[in-house]
Amino acid sequence: MDGLYHLMVYILQRAILPVILIGITIYYFFFRHVRYPRNLPRLGAEEGISWEDIKKKFESDCLSVFEMAYQNYSKKDRSVLIPVFGPNEEILLPPSALNWLCKQPDSQISSLAAQIDAIQLGYSLGNKYAYDPWGGYVTKAALNSIMEYSYEAVYDEVRAAVDACLGTDTDTWKEIELFPTCRLIVGRATQRLTLGDSPSGNPLCQDQDYITSCYGVLDGMLEVAGYLANTRRPFWPIFGPWASRPMSKKIKDLVTHLKPLYEERMGMIRKGTEAGSQTPRDILQKILSYAVKERPQEAKSLDNITRRIAVLNFGTMHQTTITLHNLILNLIGSDVEYDTISALRGEVRDVLGDGEGAWSKTVLNNMVHADSLARETMRLHSFIGRTVQRLVIAPEGVVAPDGVRLPHGAMVSILAHQAQTDPETFEDPLTFQPFRFSRPRGQSKDVQSTFVSTSASYLGFSHGRHACPGRFLVDTELKMITAYLVREYDLEFPESYKKQRPQNQWFSGFGIPPLDAKIRIRRRKA
Repeated sequence: MDGLYHLMVYILQRAILPVILIGITIYYFFFRHVRYPRNLPRLGAEEGISWEDIKKKFESDCLSVFEMAYQNYSKKDRSVLIPVFGPNEEILLPPSALNWLCKQPDSQISSLAAQIDAIQLGYSLGNKYAYDPWGGYVTKAALNSIMEYSYEAVYDEVRAAVDACLGTDTDTWKEIELFPTCRLIVGRATQRLTLGDSPSGNPLCQDQDYITSCYGVLDGMLEVAGYLANTRRPFWPIFGPWASRPMSKKIKDLVTHLKPLYEERMGMIRKGTEAGSQTPRDILQKILSYAVKERPQEAKSLDNITRRIAVLNFGTMHQTTITLHNLILNLIGSDVEYDTISALRGEVRDVLGDGEGAWSKTVLNNMVHADSLARETMRLHSFIGRTVQRLVIAPEGVVAPDGVRLPHGAMVSILAHQAQTDPETFEDPLTFQPFRFSRPRGQSKDVQSTFVSTSASYLGFSHGRHACPGRFLVDTELKMITAYLVREYDLEFPESYKKQRPQNQWFSGFGIPPLDAKIRIRRRKA
């Protein structure tokens, strides 16, 4: 009888699963499938290329697909539908629609909904971290005041992290792998601002295992997002939990590291010492203080607070690491033609003096060459190909400036890389010029040319009211790291590179730096 029972269960399972999948598929095509209007052109239709061939081309050479869309539609103020990673499509709006898009109410075209779809926080960390992102709001409101208080602490961490990663040998050149080095330096600097100091011991940011755990969670989030991006939306509830299984262990590792500091800080709050002069002034304390007052149940849960910190880390560590990686490659790669390193050393000496100097907002603003180096890096070697992503949530859709109705459920965006390399905007746009933005600014003081200021031709941080609030932290860290590197180290490429920068590669809509790149460094003699 047992054998017969198990056989019947097996047959039912085999029969029911296809029915469920067929039902989901029918539901998708009849009820959830985005219905694009007929007056919205599909890329390839006017060019005589089939949709399937355009999809294949995106998989192998997404940059050429972007270029085709930009030249044939965006430059002519027309919207166009393109394939993106996996089975997905996206409506590209022309640059002329940028201001219109940024002004649309979130109840019609949502930035948050687009982020949730892209990053998949609901599956990797949990729905409330996606739909109630109060940690981000608290951080955004407090970030400027925390940074101004923490300049010296962050720079101390930069020095310690760089010394630990690169060494202090003044006689021998050392070859290092650049990307993991950037991860450690950015991780330590960022976490110093996030977690501050511990009154009872060394800062947690100096624990390499903790930094590794932070990146482990970030990598896990990216893996979940990548997996679901390759899956049709109706199947997310099935495959989302499956793809997110490794996240539990990753979060648990992070919880273990944060527990002593969390208990210490919560103890301070319970004892009422928060109002005293020894109150920590960092992001963690702001998060905990807010949670105790406004989200008491979350405040009691270390797991909840850890997940809030993980969300913040995604915004502050991921792109900063990639940007620093590109910046150092550009710093070395442009040195032969532009004497970049020497020029930056001179600027550091002028701004900070012969000693370490005192960091401040004024000092950061006066580093115009370092600012230009970072901005030119983001312009030419941006990680993102499309930006200002929004999800249309208005049930009836929204009509774009060119008359196309953007339907409910459609993802819309604007091309970033093409706008940032348009020859009508930039002279010799595909050539890296480290001081492209500092030369005119030295005469005109044009604030629109700074690293943190966004525009229609500089979209690495998005644009409008939803532009990345963490860009000011990125700016601070990059300038501090750059200043310390050029002041204290000689840098060059391995001989096999023949003084040429290894190139980035575009994949699935993203500009990926050469993650296996190496550089040679040597500590400068005093």
